[in-house]
Amino acid sequence: MAALKGKTKKSIFVVSALIVPIVHFIIFWVAVNFNSLLLGFQRLNFDTGKNYFTFANFKDIPALFGRYGDLRIALYNTLLTWVFLAVFLLPWAFFLTYFLYKRIRLSSFWRTMLFIPSILPAVAMTSIFMYFIMPDAPVGKVIGAINGGRVPAFINDVQYARWTVIFYIFLTNFGGQFILFSGAMVRVPKEVVESAYLDGAGVRTEMLRIILPLCWPTISMLFILNLATLFTASGPVLLLTGGLSETSTIAFWIFNSTRSNSLYMPAAVGVMLTLILFPVVMLARWGLEKIYSNVEF
Repeated sequence: MAALKGKTKKSIFVVSALIVPIVHFIIFWVAVNFNSLLLGFQRLNFDTGKNYFTFANFKDIPALFGRYGDLRIALYNTLLTWVFLAVFLLPWAFFLTYFLYKRIRLSSFWRTMLFIPSILPAVAMTSIFMYFIMPDAPVGKVIGAINGGRVPAFINDVQYARWTVIFYIFLTNFGGQFILFSGAMVRVPKEVVESAYLDGAGVRTEMLRIILPLCWPTISMLFILNLATLFTASGPVLLLTGGLSETSTIAFWIFNSTRSNSLYMPAAVGVMLTLILFPVVMLARWGLEKIYSNVEF
């Protein structure tokens, strides 16, 4: 009887711990996404005030990606940002983490500096960044001194705004990747590294022939996550530019469209992009698994 009571208490504890996240998942993920799927195939009948089933939303999508469509620039910015994150930032984060893993001079200081942007609230971080690039701020004064007193409008000028947002992402996106890479590198058996040193392996060989293959599951995971969130991650666009100066992304466009109570087209765009992205993610996952076999240690 006592054992039964103990099992009952344990079951109550487990249910109590899981009930909140499960309900949260059902309401804010399952229900929301199911409703978005339905909205993509609906439009409002202004005479009756009710929604009706239609494919008209999907027929109007190509015009949004046309020469004068709102989504043409948003798609370009989205793809450009993703290429930057996957092709440049991800390898750079791995490279930096490796040298911090090797405990170079002032490694603790650099760890702190790389992780601080992830700790600070996004509003505070963007405010600090915008202050530094203002004409009368330190960075602005340095650029003005070099450029004959002319300081570009990094946020408002179309020529610079897009690259300013990408540069901000570069400065602030190391934290999460740094933690994951650090955890993967710390788990690498010391015996493997020491054996490589005895065989005459240098730093370059260790990084590319030992650490890289052993950390490949982490690299693959980060790459797939970046790809899977391609159309849902808007970055700091809202806080830095508000989508102005041709800095809008797909995610920001969907968010901004819902603010005007126009839910049908954003939902249809979301459904279409999901159908396009899903096979791409599956293909990328299959290809990454072919490069290095999964390693367990």
